[in-house]
Amino acid sequence: MALDPFSPWFSHETRGGATMSDKLKKALIGALVAVALAVAVSYGLISQQTADKIQTETNQTLSQDQSPAPQQMPPAPQNPAAPAPAAPNPAPAPR
Repeated sequence: MALDPFSPWFSHETRGGATMSDKLKKALIGALVAVALAVAVSYGLISQQTADKIQTETNQTLSQDQSPAPQQMPPAPQNPAAPAPAAPNPAPAPR
């Protein structure tokens, strides 16, 4: 009789220690954060320094043995073809 991976009796913890799925989850979360930050920087939503700080904090959190509390990420732009909002012009252009 084969084990059904969707069965409630099937457990990845039987191998002992941290499972590969935990490591894979952390790697995927880190990769998704990195991609989201790259998109945010490329659209001018955040600075490179802010992205570096967030990436460092994410790496530190993911490297800890404890599971971090889920944090809500800002939504990605719905229309990637839309231009980033322009900075307001402090002085009107002469005519």
